[in-house]
Amino acid sequence: MMLRADADHIPAPVHKELLRVATILFEEFEETTKGRCSKHLRAGRVLALVLHRPHAGTDWGEVAPGEAFRLLVIVNYPRLARSDRDWRHVRDRLRRAWELGEITHQVRLDVESLERINAALAEGVPHFVSIASQGIALYQSEGLRLQSPHRMPAPDRIAAGRAEYAHWYARATDFLNGAAFYQWQGNAPMAALLLHQACEHSYQCILWSLTLHGPRTHALDELRESAEMLVGRLREAWPRETPFERRAFGCIRRAYVEVRYGRRYRISREELAWAMDRTRTLHALVAAHCGAELELPTPASDELCRAS
Repeated sequence: MMLRADADHIPAPVHKELLRVATILFEEFEETTKGRCSKHLRAGRVLALVLHRPHAGTDWGEVAPGEAFRLLVIVNYPRLARSDRDWRHVRDRLRRAWELGEITHQVRLDVESLERINAALAEGVPHFVSIASQGIALYQSEGLRLQSPHRMPAPDRIAAGRAEYAHWYARATDFLNGAAFYQWQGNAPMAALLLHQACEHSYQCILWSLTLHGPRTHALDELRESAEMLVGRLREAWPRETPFERRAFGCIRRAYVEVRYGRRYRISREELAWAMDRTRTLHALVAAHCGAELELPTPASDELCRAS
């Protein structure tokens, strides 16, 4: 199958900005691969650039102002797709373009090989089936063909979702219990780091359980954004109306890097207590939603240890 390329419904200013984003991406990709010795970089090619949810939809009333562009890059080598170090330069350039006002939308970028995409479509992975059927190709190389999507039977879909849930939810529970232990010990930085991991695994749990795919990132704001787009009720977990609420989430978001590599990380007792409560709420919401979707029992609340 070929990707659809109709973009007439996209407002002219947004379409112009998407073209600018594509130009930046290709320029930075060419600069990154120039002169490299590795075969997967020297002969690496972008085969398609696909816009997907929500800007690919036709109902622009449902697109929140400033909603990030979600783009899938399809490349010709699996190793090129997995080379996070090289794609980091592309992502950083797009982030700088947004910060400097060159573009007005943030860009959430996923990179996958054609081999992986076709395998996922043959398996019927919902995330990729949705992109193949609803996404819009901003660019696709001549002759590119994708595997016709397979619709995974409901029993298989539920079984795969349950397997993902068992993995991600158990990890989230372990990290949350660990955070509670370190909070009780008075080790706030370690508690914050493990809260980051509990949140990351909870968000990945909802994404993998429902779509059989999740982004390769530790960026908590991006994971929260993806999960809340999929399940709106998750917004209840981390309110961000007040400076305190935004600051407390920021403390947890920064903990993944600053606790591991820095020596000056700080989080107040109040911020940590509030973040602990919100992470528990997120954990419970994920269990409730996945339980309903996958016909699973919701874990009892006393399975989680409580900080004294």
